[in-house]
Amino acid sequence: MNYFMVLGIIFGLAALLKPVYMHLFPWDENTFIEKFYSEKRPPWIIPIVLVGLILVTLTWYLHFTLDVPNSIYIAVLFSLTALKGLTLLLDYGRFQKAVARMLRKDKGRGIILIDIGVAVFGLIVLVVTFLVY
Repeated sequence: MNYFMVLGIIFGLAALLKPVYMHLFPWDENTFIEKFYSEKRPPWIIPIVLVGLILVTLTWYLHFTLDVPNSIYIAVLFSLTALKGLTLLLDYGRFQKAVARMLRKDKGRGIILIDIGVAVFGLIVLVVTFLVY
């Protein structure tokens, strides 16, 4: 099993199952999200984002050096995570305000819709992974 297949399976499953572990388990996910993205950026966000960006960089490095067929698909799909990471790193305040706004409006319905979109994206990643590997 190659790196890109493992990455596609793990990344795809995590995204596909997000609505399950965020909304179907019996807990208050809106309170969790509100604390997770508190008004002041938590100190653990910077190291987590940096690890994620290093992983994206490693993925591109392996794409260019290993000559794994179709690795470009997983590299591009996985690189989309860098968008959220860079936003958390460079413009956390605006991101936090957008999350807080979504939590207040319609009892967090926007968050649920985003998580459904993430699940669809995860399904796409899994389908691509299994089709190309």
